[in-house]
Amino acid sequence: ERAITRWYYRDAQRILRSMPHLKIIGITGSFGKTSTKHFLYRVLSERYNVLMTPGNFNTTLGVVRTVREHLKPHHEVFIVEMGAKQRGDIKEICDLVQPTIGVVSSVGEMHLETFGSLENVARTKFELIEALPEGGFGVVNVDSKPAADYLKALSRKVVTYAIENSEADYRATNIRYAASETTFDVAHNATVQSGYATHILGRGNLLNITAAIAVAEYLGISV
Repeated sequence: ERAITRWYYRDAQRILRSMPHLKIIGITGSFGKTSTKHFLYRVLSERYNVLMTPGNFNTTLGVVRTVREHLKPHHEVFIVEMGAKQRGDIKEICDLVQPTIGVVSSVGEMHLETFGSLENVARTKFELIEALPEGGFGVVNVDSKPAADYLKALSRKVVTYAIENSEADYRATNIRYAASETTFDVAHNATVQSGYATHILGRGNLLNITAAIAVAEYLGISV
């Protein structure tokens, strides 16, 4: 079984190496990563041919299967959801796909039975940021206090997003709730872009949408 698994892994590596211009985005977090993946897929599909890992295919073997069964030469962006239950899980996926963009949606008390501490959770989630190449684009939710605290000790330059944290690079603001939709603005670089609206409820989802907006702007998607 190990030999078969290694063959599948190397075959996925071969496919990825054959597509050097593919933009690879990693998304991880204790919560919010799946929603962020879907929002980002929808927004980036306005301009790019996008593939995302389906369902809960967020392990190394799930990503290998996605690459071998679904990734085609016409794809321009590959969004990879990355799950973890122990230290090194995120790094293992990053070693395979080598992302140039990474989003950390949160750090929380998930899988403490295997991680042992919140610090180990943070260290594992930030394996994604550490794996980005020089000039890569990291995006971190600083309304997640453990993520914000871990980021302070990190020398990597990243873009931050939030609702509450006024120091974030991207911030959802002027949130207005109605029966049919939620409207909000996004503050960035001392400017406020108004006119965003969603039928999806919850401040957590506005955070996830803001993360997608930050990545979309980096990849040249117009407002």
